[in-house]
Amino acid sequence: MAQDGERPVLPWRLVVGIFLHFAIPAYLLFLLVAFLLSPAAPMPAEARVRWLLAESGLFVGGFILATFAAGLVSAAIDPVLRGLRRQKDARDPNRSAIASQQRARTALARIGTADWDGANARVAAAVERLRRDPWDHADPAGQRLSMDLLEAANAFVPALDSARGAKRAELAGLAAKALDRIADALEQQATERGRLDEGDARTIARLIDLRYGDNGRPVSLEDDSKQD
Repeated sequence: MAQDGERPVLPWRLVVGIFLHFAIPAYLLFLLVAFLLSPAAPMPAEARVRWLLAESGLFVGGFILATFAAGLVSAAIDPVLRGLRRQKDARDPNRSAIASQQRARTALARIGTADWDGANARVAAAVERLRRDPWDHADPAGQRLSMDLLEAANAFVPALDSARGAKRAELAGLAAKALDRIADALEQQATERGRLDEGDARTIARLIDLRYGDNGRPVSLEDDSKQD
């Protein structure tokens, strides 16, 4: 499922949408130009109607052909644009982290403003845990978690809005359980990251102790390793 803020706008759809958006202004401009270029001789009402129909048909046919051609060209270059985008993302590792941060922010805002019926307290507690615990959006595990969180928000909030009665309570309970699981996973990631950071800090502290012993004389670890 595509995520909000990440869904790529297909170029051919964008181009076709632009063409359709400006169809009426383009039609009026076309008629104005055609009128200015038409002979200045007066025409009876019937002739004016025939002229208008002929020019309108010419515009519609040309507009459809132009829109179709532009859509084909855009669809043809779409893979190229996607490849360039992937290359750009690969050169900028921060883009994935920024996108993950935006996903988490959007999901939490959507969840926080929804009415979760009888599960409001449980959902609020899960949201508080998700906001309290630190996210590591640069880590692929954190990015997957933000994707799951946004998918949950995109699935449960609309379903809850359209549900009634017992179904609504059931969906609210399922959503609360899913958010609890995501919060648990986030806490586990934070705990594991803290354990690794602590291990790195202890390793560096031991290396410094070995390099700069109590006698105050720097010790080369490379020399020590060679002596071994």
